Amino acid sequence: MDDPVQCYRISSNFRMLGSLPIEDVELYLTVCGTERCTPDKFYGPIVRRDYHVHFVLSGGGTLEMDGRVYKPRRGQIFVTVPGVNVFYYSDPEDPWHYAWVSFNGSKAALYLEKAGITAENPVRDIYLEPEEFLSIIEEILNHHEITVANELTRTALLYQILALLVNSQNQNLERQNKPLPYDYSPDVYVDNALSYIHNHYTHAKVSDIASYIGITRSYLTHIFKQKMEISPQEYLLNYRLEQGSRLLRTSGMSIQEIAESIGYENPLTLSKMFKSVYGVSPKNYRLKVRQREEG
Repeated sequence: MDDPVQCYRISSNFRMLGSLPIEDVELYLTVCGTERCTPDKFYGPIVRRDYHVHFVLSGGGTLEMDGRVYKPRRGQIFVTVPGVNVFYYSDPEDPWHYAWVSFNGSKAALYLEKAGITAENPVRDIYLEPEEFLSIIEEILNHHEITVANELTRTALLYQILALLVNSQNQNLERQNKPLPYDYSPDVYVDNALSYIHNHYTHAKVSDIASYIGITRSYLTHIFKQKMEISPQEYLLNYRLEQGSRLLRTSGMSIQEIAESIGYENPLTLSKMFKSVYGVSPKNYRLKVRQREEG
């Protein structure tokens, strides 16, 4: 791959950093900057290859995209998307001051969708002070020298911007008491729940599992039953008892020690749970195993 060609420009009302696009990666920066637009400053009509996210700091203007007209103002984001003809221009009386960041990659559209931004909904409130994003973009601009360290820093800051956008969208949904969208497939959540149980079964609770992977307990129970045909609580109980039965077969630990090692402080609780599943007490289970081995 050729080294990126980079340009950096600065003037009294304009600051920009641009790089040649890097293909076939999840996310890459193409250009970013800040500008205090002059009255009636316009861009387009143009069809771009990447996503341009503008954070309006003050003033106003007009965005025309896909036959629709928007009037983004301070505290809002407006986005132009690849392959769509766009035209936007600043207000003649109170022109925009904005910061922008442009990027592309195989996951660019997904990350923006998680932030509540699509081609059908290219404008939304930021829900944060726009200066938070301005400071990150200025930090990108400050790392304009062509070095590997700066390239990594710029990419990390781009991810930080998108993380803020996604978090602010989720916080807004929570304020409106709307359900949060789940970012991954049910299989991913169930696999992570199983991994958590296998590593923390001695003290895990279903609420701990749900909290750890970032979903509600009710949703975890729903998808777990769908995939495993058993509830997470039942699976956790069975897994503890499986580990207990293994120790009864293979170790010389006392019933008290085994109970404590799988998360039961009281051996009587273990005996009750063990008998409900295996039909015998832990003591009799061990005796039967030894009799079979000796016989």
